[in-house]
Amino acid sequence: MRIPFPERIPFDKAAIFAVVLFAVERMEGTPLYFCAGTALFVLIATLAFNTAGGLTRASGAYIFFFALLDVLIGLVYKVFLGEPADSNLSDPRTTIEVYVAGSSALFVAAFLSRRFSRKEPLLTGVLKEDQMNSAAIGCIVAGIVLAPIIALLGQGGLRIQTAFNQLNYLIPLGVILGVLYEIRQSGGRRSVNLITVGAMIYCFVMYGVFGFSKQGMLMGPVCWLIAAWSQRYRFSRVQVVGIFVAAILFFRYLTPIAQTGRAYPEAAGTLREKAGLALRLLQDPENVRDQYIAVNADVRGLNSYYNTPQGFWERLQFISVDDALINVTDQGKVIGLLPLQQELLNAIPHVFWPDKPSFNFGNVYAHEIGNFTEDDTTTGISFGPMSEAYHMAQWTGVLVVAPLVWFILFTLYDSLFGDIRLTPWGLLATVAISHTAPEGALTGVVHLITYGPVIFGFCAVFAAWVAPLIAAGVAGSGRRPKPASAAA
Repeated sequence: MRIPFPERIPFDKAAIFAVVLFAVERMEGTPLYFCAGTALFVLIATLAFNTAGGLTRASGAYIFFFALLDVLIGLVYKVFLGEPADSNLSDPRTTIEVYVAGSSALFVAAFLSRRFSRKEPLLTGVLKEDQMNSAAIGCIVAGIVLAPIIALLGQGGLRIQTAFNQLNYLIPLGVILGVLYEIRQSGGRRSVNLITVGAMIYCFVMYGVFGFSKQGMLMGPVCWLIAAWSQRYRFSRVQVVGIFVAAILFFRYLTPIAQTGRAYPEAAGTLREKAGLALRLLQDPENVRDQYIAVNADVRGLNSYYNTPQGFWERLQFISVDDALINVTDQGKVIGLLPLQQELLNAIPHVFWPDKPSFNFGNVYAHEIGNFTEDDTTTGISFGPMSEAYHMAQWTGVLVVAPLVWFILFTLYDSLFGDIRLTPWGLLATVAISHTAPEGALTGVVHLITYGPVIFGFCAVFAAWVAPLIAAGVAGSGRRPKPASAAA
């Protein structure tokens, strides 16, 4: 089964989808203005996606993952439940207006960026195809062992360790390199080898299960899926079924374990303490899930778009979260451009600003909404980019500030990567974008602009010049590392 990698979405099909969504929403009691707004959002987002170059460009990937994960899944599932699309929202009229205006701003940013982006991407031709396997091995080995080695330096290596942790996307890059190599060398018969599978398991266990991080659990599979999808890999029936089963297990059991585990003091302890806690929770996942549901049954907070608790579906939409932030903004709580200023200042290295302050605006916004107690200063809530833009400067934020920030991101990333299907760095950037676009707010875009080129540039140089040397050392002096293939 080949899953189409959309270079563009036919506008006539998008129009049919928008009309059907409009009609069903109207039949279910949604006000006319909201039905019209959802249809306009679909059409304008489609225009923006196609203008950006579809999923072949980083700009198109941003628009795709934002529209799908921030808005569309929530609206479609709301229709499936038979509930009016505007129900359970505090300020539905302004919320849908912000989405329509924001999608228009995305279109303008994509249109202008295509005229300013480089025709020849800067990070192309850095690594030859026959070097991908050795680069994959070297990146994975370095991603696993370098951090513990640096930690041995103690306090003297603290700054080095902090800098390396910010740049260390080496294991995800190694997975992508390994997948590209296997697919191209096998003619599409394989997508992984033993090394890439081992790296994905390592990320899942060390960063995900023991780190109680949902992102850590998903990092390896998402890297595999996006890399294979970009190469038009034919997924077998077993793989498709496995993806669905894994998704069910993730949302049914692993999400409650990650969320519950963070509340224990051991979650901030040593690796041994984290592992002990994780294994204890894994011994009775059904009980952990029941406890998680019981705790969140009465206090659904910002995840209350649907009339009744819907489990993982509530985490595949940001409409209710965005609406809450838009609502408090209209009550006079406009924060200004401080978040963008702080995110730009955050790009200054610690070596030049040792006492650089840390800000958690997701926590600040949640306090403004009234979702947290006063003593909670660490928990963060994720918001979409358009709601934060509105919270910064209302319509000026949505129609002026946001498109300017998106224009810079789109121009920069399309100039760096070009067609993301052709380079592992482009696919690595897509993995980062898939997380930031729906839930990184507008400040997350600034983080991609400031830190992104450094991270992906470092990864490209490391993979091309350093990783093959590490792979050669692992395989033995003078010996070229051979792929350890496993059918996939």
